[in-house]
Amino acid sequence: MVTMNNKFMMVVLLIVLVGIVATACGVKSGNRRPAREDSDKTGEFHRTPITSKLEELQVKLDKADGTCKATPADLTAPVSSRVRLGVQLVGTSVKQGLTKSIEIVGEKKQAKYEISGMTIKAAGGALEMGSSSIALDLASGSRKNYDFNVGAPGTYDILCDGDKVGTFTATE
Repeated sequence: MVTMNNKFMMVVLLIVLVGIVATACGVKSGNRRPAREDSDKTGEFHRTPITSKLEELQVKLDKADGTCKATPADLTAPVSSRVRLGVQLVGTSVKQGLTKSIEIVGEKKQAKYEISGMTIKAAGGALEMGSSSIALDLASGSRKNYDFNVGAPGTYDILCDGDKVGTFTATE
């Protein structure tokens, strides 16, 4: 039984179907060219890009003779840059275990690496959000990476287990 309501729905569906078919027929398949031709590309951004400098600093700590030594001892980074600091406590032996995993053998050591007096902002990586200084506890063979921004220019002492092993200079 066809009622007025059913006829109306059939007409609406027919119009929508015809509209979809008409729209789909106008599309050319395979026309995948870019919006801009290569000849008019200038290599410049339309918007100003945000420039970010990333300073990657690697430090190796050695406690072979009982005192802590850092290589390199002195670090420098501009205040406006993002600093990625990688610190590793070396000087231990490793061997491959039965499951082919790496195991530390020999004397296991601990070290505390800190940059005294330097305040940081925008901590990331393994540092907690809102952290205002760098104080890293390291175990033998461990390597930790930390991302941060320096809060203010200056020269700061680098301490390993409380002893000065170098300086960190933040330049403008």
